[in-house]
Amino acid sequence: MFNTTTDANLEGNPIDDVIGGSIKYAALTSAAKLGIFRVLEEGPKSLTDLATAIGASEAGTQAVADVVAVLGWLEYTDGVYANGPLAKRWLDSGSEFDFTPALLWAYELINVLWDLPQAVRDGKPAQSLWERWADKPEAGRDFSQYMKVKSRLTVPSIVDAVPVPEGAKRLLDLGGSHGLHSSAFCHRYPELTATILDLPEALAGTPAAIEAEGLTDRIELRRGSFLTDDLGEGYDLILLFEIVHNHPDATNRDLIARAAKALRPGGRIVILEDVRGAELDAHNTAFSLAMYACSGDRTYSLPEITSWLDGAGLASVETIKLPSSVSLVIGTK
Repeated sequence: MFNTTTDANLEGNPIDDVIGGSIKYAALTSAAKLGIFRVLEEGPKSLTDLATAIGASEAGTQAVADVVAVLGWLEYTDGVYANGPLAKRWLDSGSEFDFTPALLWAYELINVLWDLPQAVRDGKPAQSLWERWADKPEAGRDFSQYMKVKSRLTVPSIVDAVPVPEGAKRLLDLGGSHGLHSSAFCHRYPELTATILDLPEALAGTPAAIEAEGLTDRIELRRGSFLTDDLGEGYDLILLFEIVHNHPDATNRDLIARAAKALRPGGRIVILEDVRGAELDAHNTAFSLAMYACSGDRTYSLPEITSWLDGAGLASVETIKLPSSVSLVIGTK
C-alpha cells in the first residue's frame, strides 16, 4: 500500500505499515463520512455520477474511492464503482448489522487521536468526549448507534450469563442508552421492570426503540447523569455495561458505592468490561489508549474492579468470561 523502498534488505519495513495503515483508516472512514457506500446502495456509478451524488470533486472522490476499492470494500470495473461484498455485508442500510455508525465514530476518533501527544503531556485531553459532543451532537449520536449495533452481537450471550436474582422485579440500567440490554432482560424475565438512566442525547432514539419492543409499560427512561443524580433504591439488579473505562478510579469507586446503596439485600451489581489482564494484550491496550485519548481514562484490572465492589460492602464477587473480549464482574449485596 505504501512502500518507500525496493531494497530487499528493507522488505517489510514496519514504518511503511504504520503509514499505510493510517491511509487505509482515513480512506475508509472518509468514504463513510462522505456517504459513498450509501450512494452506491442505489447501484453502480461512474466517477462523475458518484462525485455528483456526494457533492464532491471528481479528483477527491477518485482518490478516496480508489483506495477503498484496493481494500476490497468497493469494486471498480470499466470505470464504474460499486459496493463490494464487505460493504454489502457490514455497511448496507438493509443488512442485519450495519456498522456504518462505527466508521462514522472512527472518523471522529481520528480528530481525538490527533491531540494525543498533548493529552499525554497534560495528563488528560483538553476536552473530554462528552464535552466534544456538546459541540458536535451528531458525533454522540454516531457513537450511540455504533454501540447499539455492536451490542446486538453480544446481548444474547450476556443475558444468558447474568445470574439474575430469583424473584427479581426491578432493574436499573446505568448508561443504557439504546435500551437493548433492558429490553432483552425484560423479555427474558416477564416479572422484571427496568429503568434506564442516561444523558438526554444518549436517549434521543430510545423511546421509539422501547415502543417497537412493546415495553413502554415496563421500561422507564430517566434523563440525567448517573454520576450526580440520585439512583433511587430497592433494585434487584444494576447494570454498568462498558461504563467504568470512561471514568477515573475515584469516580468509579464512588459510583459503585452509590449503586450498592440502591440495591436491596441479595441484589447484584453487574459490570461488563474489557478487563485488563496481567499480560499485555493487543486489543485491550489499544482500547485503553483510545479511552485515554477520549477522556483521560483507561481499562481496569480485575483486582481494581473487585476492590470497588468489596469497598462497597458487597458480600461476594464472581467473574464470568464471555465469548467476546469482555467479562462480567458481579457483586452481590
